[in-house]
Amino acid sequence: MSPAAPTLSQIVNLLEARRVAICEEMRGYGSPVAACDADFSALVAERAELTGALARLAPLARAESRVPHPRED
Repeated sequence: MSPAAPTLSQIVNLLEARRVAICEEMRGYGSPVAACDADFSALVAERAELTGALARLAPLARAESRVPHPRED
């Protein structure tokens, strides 16, 4: 028997937890940060991706936005 698929709320919670972890890691990052620091730049990029995904998914998870049916105009 396969495990149940996660709910949208669970996915949003996981994404938010990862975003918070990245923010904590960035906060503890040594300063000054050079513009060419690949590790820090990767954290910034991942945080931006998570923030964008959360901006789109969180309202759906809170049922603030309606998901249109594919056959609807």
